[in-house]
Amino acid sequence: MVRRKNRKNRKSDPSIKPSSPMAKESTPAPTPTTAAATTQPVPRLPRDAIKRINLGQSFAEYDAALDDSAIYVHTPALEAALDAESGKVFFVGRRGTGKTAIRKYCDLNGDSTRVIVPEIFSPSSTLQEVELLSNVKQKPFRSLVSAFRRALQVEILSIWSETYPASNEIPYAVQEELSSFADIDFDTRCLRIISLVSGALAEGDDERWLKENKVARKVADGMKEMGVRGLPTHTLLIDSIDDYWEGSDEGLIYLTAFMHACQEISTQIPWVRAILFLRENIFERVRALDTESSRLETAVVGMEWTERQLLEVVERRLNRHITAKFALRGGTWKAFFERPDEAWDNVLSYCQQRPRDVLIYTSHAVEAAQGAGHDKILIEDVQQARRRFSDNRFRDLGDEYSENYPRISTVLSRFYGLGNSYTFGGVESFIRKLHNDAEVVKLCGSWLYENSSPEKFIRLLYDIGFVGISIEGKGAKFRALGPLDTSPPPVSDTTDIIIHRCYWDALDLRDTLVRHLPEQKEFGKIGIVEDLPGGLDATEYNDSIELAMSALRELPLGSSGAADFEEIVGDVIKLCFFRSLVNVEERVKNHDGKVIRDWIAANRASTGFWEAVRSRYGAVQVTWECKNYKDLHADDFHQLSYYMSDVGGRFIVLVFRGEMKPSYYQHLERVATNSKGFVLPLNEKDLMVFLRQARNGKIKEDHIQDKYDSVVRKLS
Repeated sequence: MVRRKNRKNRKSDPSIKPSSPMAKESTPAPTPTTAAATTQPVPRLPRDAIKRINLGQSFAEYDAALDDSAIYVHTPALEAALDAESGKVFFVGRRGTGKTAIRKYCDLNGDSTRVIVPEIFSPSSTLQEVELLSNVKQKPFRSLVSAFRRALQVEILSIWSETYPASNEIPYAVQEELSSFADIDFDTRCLRIISLVSGALAEGDDERWLKENKVARKVADGMKEMGVRGLPTHTLLIDSIDDYWEGSDEGLIYLTAFMHACQEISTQIPWVRAILFLRENIFERVRALDTESSRLETAVVGMEWTERQLLEVVERRLNRHITAKFALRGGTWKAFFERPDEAWDNVLSYCQQRPRDVLIYTSHAVEAAQGAGHDKILIEDVQQARRRFSDNRFRDLGDEYSENYPRISTVLSRFYGLGNSYTFGGVESFIRKLHNDAEVVKLCGSWLYENSSPEKFIRLLYDIGFVGISIEGKGAKFRALGPLDTSPPPVSDTTDIIIHRCYWDALDLRDTLVRHLPEQKEFGKIGIVEDLPGGLDATEYNDSIELAMSALRELPLGSSGAADFEEIVGDVIKLCFFRSLVNVEERVKNHDGKVIRDWIAANRASTGFWEAVRSRYGAVQVTWECKNYKDLHADDFHQLSYYMSDVGGRFIVLVFRGEMKPSYYQHLERVATNSKGFVLPLNEKDLMVFLRQARNGKIKEDHIQDKYDSVVRKLS
């Protein structure tokens, strides 16, 4: 999936520059009232200022405020992304640390950029045995790297050709590569080139393998020659890797090879850059696999934030809709908050040094003040936001690590009502109780047994940021936000763990040290009731998802499997979108019986993607049309126009079994023009993504939002 943006001679907004203190990371972080701005009297808040605060969305994927360059904080990571000479390729951090925001800023302000959301990292098959591919020094793995290099180089060349369409002065090898692969989408191009390079190797045709493998270097040499005449930096921004990545061994090897390819083209072709935004839990798996990971690590940027930068994130948003801006570095916070030092300490002690955490907590405090009609955000508003923030963080943590540890929120929920800290022996007794919990074993056994020793279990909880480690009564150390600390605290029988404060309220933890849990004591019931559809419990829900995934993999194409395909799509709606789409009905007829829709669901979303769809297209009802074949026809699109109305809305989801073709966009544009509505095509891969995320306990709408954005950009 590719999002295109080409700009010639467009520069970053010169008015947005880091202040000199921002460039000195060694400067101690100020508290809100010790900033230089407080030496002058702070202006009074405008009338009804609290009522008009809108901090924007804390999730960057949906945050319209990020279209405003003035709200960005210039961290070292953002500066490295903007600096083509920095040598940094991989931007690694936990969720909510600003990776997507940096990608958006670079896309808005870059000269020649393109955003790619690859689907290649969930391969259904490979041309080599996994064991052969996993050795990064051998031919099979190097063949993958070569194939990804070629695919990335063609993507860069297609940006160049759109900027310089009349140029004929390009080397023959470059022209031949463009002619062969420029007209197909990125993922299909990757598959075809992998087949060419690895296929020759699998067949033992060394001569053909050498020929195909050398193409990447020949094209790179040609691109270097093109750059001699002077070209602006052309940048690929690669994001949302985890949308399609299933975490399989094959996918991990593909991703590792892809990262090597990104680094090679960025360092070897002067006017080319590939920037990859990656969650640290995925990067750690690459690091564990790759014996050559030290090469990659030279190009890694962590997403750490200082206290001062976190404060600036909030202050810029508080100032956004005010004509007379307050001073940054404490002045704005002091103007809006009663007892500002205490309020800021409350926020920081409950957050994990992430901008998303700070924004969510502050937004909850603002909403509390607005609901109470306060003229300032009082300390009780900040404290009232604590429980809501804690619930949010607990849900988000389980979602963040669901790819690595499916249904990990089930294990974490078993801490409910217990103590907030544990001795080594307390952890041992907790693990024993987990092994006797049938639901935990059913949903989490695939990874729990591998981490059953107290040392491994403590390290797991530390790595995900759930606990800090304390040695011999010393203060707890919590892990950093960027790539995992290479020297975390040691774990021994003298180790205590302390659950991070942000989870205390959600789990109703007691302020006590747990040394032992009696075998006969049952786990408590968490106050957060897991939201599941149709009265299913967690194991039934998981089994339903597995059944749908298995049925989809085995389903034949054509009329023989049409009814079953409709049933599977219905299961996807009910199992994956039940929080927003309710009252799901099949084979729904209109009042005169002439129009039959496969599935229709009431859209009652209050936030996120489905709420935006309801607002934009009046989609109080969402129709899903199912086609159990690969190739769509004009009649398929024409039929959808009849489903749109002013009453139910003008948004249709069309699900089929094939890949998107250029001709389909003409039909989509015709429907959009004639019916003033929107048709969102989804295919079998998308259904598998939704089901996999639901199985792992991941609650996110990034994937369907990306599919929507991709179609919108093609049509516009």
